[in-house]
Amino acid sequence: MSMEYKHQSLQIQVYKTIKKRLLDQVYASGQVLSERKLAAELQISRTPVRRAILELQKEGWVQYLPHRGILIKDLGMKDLKNIFQIRTALEKLAVQLACEHITADQLDVLRQTVQQQLYKYKRSHAAPDYQEFIRYDTEFHNTIIESSGNLMLRTLIEEMRDKIKRTGINSLYSRRSRCAEAAEEHAHILAALERHDAQAAGQAMEKHLDICYITAYDYIRRQDAAAALQQQEEIRGDTYE
Repeated sequence: MSMEYKHQSLQIQVYKTIKKRLLDQVYASGQVLSERKLAAELQISRTPVRRAILELQKEGWVQYLPHRGILIKDLGMKDLKNIFQIRTALEKLAVQLACEHITADQLDVLRQTVQQQLYKYKRSHAAPDYQEFIRYDTEFHNTIIESSGNLMLRTLIEEMRDKIKRTGINSLYSRRSRCAEAAEEHAHILAALERHDAQAAGQAMEKHLDICYITAYDYIRRQDAAAALQQQEEIRGDTYE
């Protein structure tokens, strides 16, 4: 894959490319990468790859393993719980404030987003396109946050954006029907916003994020169990060799 670096430094561009692949789960939790293969894949030298990986290690995404490579770190259950506790508190407040400040144009954006989600994932029974749904989901939640009228609240949520996206993807992967379910939950939030009912909007947002947490938790638990089983099989295979 050839990359162009006209407007940003090589290290920043490599950092963003690898981070996007982590968020999109192109590189899965528990996978071990190597600098050499990453550099070859991106058609660059190993130095900017090493610098980008070191930055990602500081942020908790990866870990250098001596003599093995670069481990893609799991999102731990405690981290998942902490992220959703903070996200729920902030986004519940955002949707309640939005009931006071949301404009007709912002409501139209939300209606269009929800209609697209419902048509694509609930009525047509299409196979899940997770990246497309994440784009719809991000637009829906960002519109609500922007309509809150609270710049500091927007800044706090933006600082968590990557972590929020990672947990959201885990929730969607939990079961095939999750996209359709989330679209329906978005419709309930929108209905409360249209009535300017702050209490109902807050309750709908809290319920939506509670379900996101439960489904993400279930997905990670199943992934951890599968990884542990695979590790046991590898150990057993080494024993009999």
